[in-house]
Parts: sequence; structure tokens; C-alpha cells
Amino acid sequence: MFPKTTAANPDACCPPRSCQGFTLIEVLISVFVFAVALLGLAALQITARKTAFESAQRSLAAAIGQDVLERMRLNTEALASYTATINANTTFSDSLDCMGPANLAACDRRDFQRSLLGATETTGTGANVSTVGGLTNPTLCVTSSNAGGSGRYTVTIVWRGRDSSLPEAGSENASDTCGNGQYGTNNEYRRLFRISTYICREGVSGGCI
Repeated sequence: MFPKTTAANPDACCPPRSCQGFTLIEVLISVFVFAVALLGLAALQITARKTAFESAQRSLAAAIGQDVLERMRLNTEALASYTATINANTTFSDSLDCMGPANLAACDRRDFQRSLLGATETTGTGANVSTVGGLTNPTLCVTSSNAGGSGRYTVTIVWRGRDSSLPEAGSENASDTCGNGQYGTNNEYRRLFRISTYICREGVSGGCI
């Protein structure tokens, strides 16, 4: 038995285990567990930010797609002018006259491009102005089997995602040709939003033509 350490006997020995406290290996294990927990927390935050960004991009694409269809419904005389592909390289005149169905459609297409690129959301002033909204490398495709007349019109918006993800066979992302080949060899970086609706072009008699 080991004698107890007391005020009267301060030099008495105590059992080896109770006097040693934490060993070096125990400290290292604690540090390792704490480091792993911090790494896990950091990875979780990164994943959450990526998910939030992808969600924001898809929400913006949905809003733009809805706007495209609404403008087409309001200008049915120029439906054929809306069936086009628009991306960052599409050029428009800065002095467009928006009077008349055809010219209004041209102005709408220009507005679609600005929305895609986030031209209306800027930061800074003067020469330091830069856009802060918009989709990453977007492409807008409007198609129809009866362009210019009554029928089903499809708006497809694609953009570049942050991470590669091969589209599933048979999915919309795999079969759609909008922006095909611009987002990786197998479109693995392509993100896609598609919306379709039937638009009636009213004739002179009030019926669909």
C-alpha cells in the first residue's frame, strides 16, 4: 500500500496511476478526434453552400422561364420570333424599337438575355460596375412543333453547375439538345430547367390558328 500524502507527510508517494494524470497518447487521441470533428463541420458547411447556390440558380431559371412564356402569351402575333436560342454571345441592338409585334419580340429576347446574365443586378460604380446575379454560362432555347401558330411551346434553360454529374439515361437532361456539348464532353456540368405550355394564337374570328 502507498501512504497517503498529507500536510504532515507531504513527501509520501501516491499510486502511480493517480499521480500521472493524462498520458501523451490520451492527449493526442483527444486532439485527433477534435480535428476530425472540425473537418467534418467544414465539409458540411461547404456542401450546404454548394446546395444553396445550385438551388438559387434553379429558382432563377424557373423565374426566367415563366417570364418567357408570359411574354409570349401577350404577343402571340410574333410567336415565331420567340423560337430561338439565346446565350451570352447573342447580339442585340442597343437602339431597338419595341413598337409592333416583331420589334416587341426582339426587345423581349434582349431582356431574356439580360436576365440570364444578371445584367440588372450590379455592384460598384463607374468603371468598377460588375454583375452579381444571373446564371453561370446560360443558354435559353425556345422550341415548338408549330412555331408561329397555336401549339405547345417549350422553354429550356441550361447553365453550368459547379460539380460534374452525369445525366441519367432517359432523363430530360440526357435527351435535351439545348447547349449540347458546351458543358463538358458528356454534358456532365449541364444543369437544366424545362417548362412547357400550350399557347393559343387567336385568329380574326377569335379562334386558335
